[in-house]
Amino acid sequence: MKKILYLVNYVNIPLLAEKQDQFLVLESIPNKVWNPVFTAGVITFVLSMLFRGFFNSELAVFPLALSTLILFSGVWILSANGKIVLDNNESKCYFIYKHLGYFQKIYTYPLTSFDKVLLTAKGNQKFLLGLLSDNGKNVTVAYSKNKEHLLLTGREMSSFLKIPLQLD
Repeated sequence: MKKILYLVNYVNIPLLAEKQDQFLVLESIPNKVWNPVFTAGVITFVLSMLFRGFFNSELAVFPLALSTLILFSGVWILSANGKIVLDNNESKCYFIYKHLGYFQKIYTYPLTSFDKVLLTAKGNQKFLLGLLSDNGKNVTVAYSKNKEHLLLTGREMSSFLKIPLQLD
């Protein structure tokens, strides 16, 4: 259940926003307004209205319910933003995920638990930037097709945390 909640709340956070001696802040990139989820939601909504107008209105319930779920998930994806704060004063790392402007989930890790910054290649030319903790768990920071951008962010995190950056 924890894994499902994490996946629902996860936001890609690849941008370096602020760096000082005591903290490092990474932020998410705003999502595109018109995305494939909204396109599918609008198509199913129009389909439900056509069913209601030309056929039995009881048939329109199913595409309308589907379009409601799709459009709500589209709004959830669109409103997602996140922030990672690496704080040397408190020796903690905060992963802050926010949806719809007010649903917020914060994951906290001790900074001393991270051993490496990992940049790994995944399928379809995607790269994953993560922090490897001492218990073997990889905490995902960002994923992108742009390796250089993730490498720059990984180097900044590595120099701030004073841990090695490993390329796989």
